[in-house]
Amino acid sequence: MPLPSDQLKRRVMLGILALAWISSGTAWGLIEARGDASTVLRAVFALNMVFHPATFFVLWRRLLPMRVIDMACLLFAASLCALCMALRLYAPVLGAKIDIQPLYLWIPVIYVFAFTLTGHRASLRLSLAIMALFVAISGPYLLQWPVAPHANFTFQLHMVSAILVAALYFFSSYQHRLQAAQLTVDELARLANTDALTGLANRRRVTEVIDAELVRARRYGHAFSVILIDIDHFKRINDRHGHGVGDAVLVALAARAQEVLRDVDMLGRWGGEEFIVVLPETDAAQTLGKARALCAHIAGRPLAGAHRISISCGVAGVQPGDGADTLLQRADRALYAAKNSGRNRAEGGDVPADRPLLQPATAA
Repeated sequence: MPLPSDQLKRRVMLGILALAWISSGTAWGLIEARGDASTVLRAVFALNMVFHPATFFVLWRRLLPMRVIDMACLLFAASLCALCMALRLYAPVLGAKIDIQPLYLWIPVIYVFAFTLTGHRASLRLSLAIMALFVAISGPYLLQWPVAPHANFTFQLHMVSAILVAALYFFSSYQHRLQAAQLTVDELARLANTDALTGLANRRRVTEVIDAELVRARRYGHAFSVILIDIDHFKRINDRHGHGVGDAVLVALAARAQEVLRDVDMLGRWGGEEFIVVLPETDAAQTLGKARALCAHIAGRPLAGAHRISISCGVAGVQPGDGADTLLQRADRALYAAKNSGRNRAEGGDVPADRPLLQPATAA
């Protein structure tokens, strides 16, 4: 089972902090062994040896939000690199042991990390601010000593950084547009297949499912059935209480009906106060029993407050040679038979229907 993105990011960050702590300790030990250590280097390594385990503990115990820890790591790395750059360029005695080329190789990583934290525009602003910091530190050095030993490499650092930030922004904005386009496509697909009021499948989507089940029935001989549902005397609810209450009853009915249905059954809104259920791998006789249970469940207690309603159901199971039209026509005839027989009941278009198990309920 894939990990949620936040949990995965947290585990990756814990791994990075642990590796950074180990690598800093190892590097410090090697420098000390070679005799290349200095007071400044020891202070830099000491800061790393404190910051990494402390941040690891905070992240592990979830003491701060992930975004705060991310920003703290970014600012720590940028500040440390800026300090080392300033010491190496302007305080040769203090920064003599700082190897500037490896330092400059790590600075582009800061920009890459910045573009993983926030949106592409905010990441651009953050990266430009960090780059401006490095340019401000090295600018006087480049202007005063343009042919100094570190001038060329420092100038190339800024050029590469500018190109890298531009490339990162391009790819980040492209990814943002791609995600936005994908969300738009997904939303359009959802709207095209979903009833806006109830959130159920709409008529178009239900028709697609019925067509797919007909193909399976013809190819493999699988049974399936449909239940056409109509709310009894629904017009009275709208006339007496208004369409707002009528809409609330439709939404409540959709939720109540799903309590009786299986996960594999599809409940959709067919139009107005009519609903439809598609039941895969279920013959007409089984579906008739399910429809009667559905009638009893809906009439059993009020919906949307104190509105007691009932439904009538027409059942039809797929038969050889059926198309969607013939199947639905039989369900529709069965529904009218249920209405004409007193409502609050289910009738089957393919099997004999018994007398209603419930007395018709008084419509609200």
